[in-house]
Amino acid sequence: NAVGYTAYADNVVYDFCKMAKESGMDVFRVFDSINYLENMKLGIDAVGQAGGIVEAAVCYTGDVSDEKRGLYDLEYYLGFVRELEKCGIHVLAIKDMAGGGQPKP
Repeated sequence: NAVGYTAYADNVVYDFCKMAKESGMDVFRVFDSINYLENMKLGIDAVGQAGGIVEAAVCYTGDVSDEKRGLYDLEYYLGFVRELEKCGIHVLAIKDMAGGGQPKP
């Protein structure tokens, strides 16, 4: 998926990133709404090959400090971030899908 939440052929993603970089785009956000790393690797690679800055986003909902969260606890997200780091990302973003991470007064 490259633009508009639509699946595109690999060569289209690579060409899009190349053309966008040549046209002045520097930072490309790469994310998957369910944090499936395999879906992100192509985008990370395409941006990297184009010479762009890879901003990978971690999508989350809920309170990661709640120990009753089960699978999707803080350790889950830290592990995912470590895997993103291994992919060579430049910037990490946190995509708070439901706005649950707002500061408490």
